[in-house]
Amino acid sequence: MGYRHSREDLLQGAVAVALDAGIGALTFKRVGDHLGISDRTVVYYFETKDVLITAVAVALGDDLQQLLDHAFGEEPLTVPDMLARAWPVLTTPAADRVFSLYFEIVGLASAGTPPYVDFGPALVQGWIDWLAPRVRGGTSATRRRKAASVVAQLDGLLLLRRIAGADVARDAARELGIRS
Repeated sequence: MGYRHSREDLLQGAVAVALDAGIGALTFKRVGDHLGISDRTVVYYFETKDVLITAVAVALGDDLQQLLDHAFGEEPLTVPDMLARAWPVLTTPAADRVFSLYFEIVGLASAGTPPYVDFGPALVQGWIDWLAPRVRGGTSATRRRKAASVVAQLDGLLLLRRIAGADVARDAARELGIRS
């Protein structure tokens, strides 16, 4: 009897394929080929491509959240402190690859492309929900607004980094008072 892959093995293979080729190129066949298994094995664990794409997005988000958890520490932060701690973590080569996929998903969602149109907004809201309890001050609604401003600023800077380059994004971050 041959080696049996776990769902986690397949998910890591799917993440690798997505990071290498983009979320639009993620298929059961590519994941199977990457792992040297049948695409039917991938389908067994991820019933649809939508399920596979969602699992990849969640896995990448979890990885980034673990990195940011470490950078943020235990106590809630002000928005400027949160930006200052997040920026160096999110401007690494590994994070660049993840944000390429993130912006691909968000771009497809903004264009109304299924299935991204359905889970793209949830992906962004998930980041706001995750950040809100980590922001210092005010009511729950105030912390959500502050968290949304953190997402907006970081997403804008990271998109600028992808399109105009690291130097332009770094200079823009400095203008916003973010030092790395």
